[in-house]
Amino acid sequence: METAADIRRLYEQHRTEMLRLACRLLADEEEGRDAVSDVFAQLAERRTEVPYGVPYLLSAVRNRCMNVLRHKDVRERVHRLLPLDEAMAEDSRTAEEGEATLESILHFIDTELTPQTREVVRLRFRERMTYSQIAQQLGISEAAVYKHLAQAIRKLKLRFNP
Repeated sequence: METAADIRRLYEQHRTEMLRLACRLLADEEEGRDAVSDVFAQLAERRTEVPYGVPYLLSAVRNRCMNVLRHKDVRERVHRLLPLDEAMAEDSRTAEEGEATLESILHFIDTELTPQTREVVRLRFRERMTYSQIAQQLGISEAAVYKHLAQAIRKLKLRFNP
């Protein structure tokens, strides 16, 4: 079992190498730092022994980076299905019309979507939770979260953007 001091020592010894890998994979220094920090946070939480030293740590960072990239890919696919921000910016409706439309959309979500899909939409857009957080909270897979969001967006597009 690793102690907090052992984990801190590992972090100090291998941080640069791990950060270099994460930044190379993610092409973003801040996200790279976050990925390395996440790996060590998990190690500290579990306090398990690091089985193979540096190779294990580098594999853990690579896997964390791949999860970040996969999450970005899913988020980009959803945004391509219905780019809400761009649609609202391009729309020249008045504020009252926009507010009425928003009320219609919220009513549609409350009445026309299944309870599970409605909950996924609420957690994603109102609570700003990630796909993995939603999946964990609802006990479903990230793929199911994506499918619920895609289904909701498809229904919203059919209803409000024929």
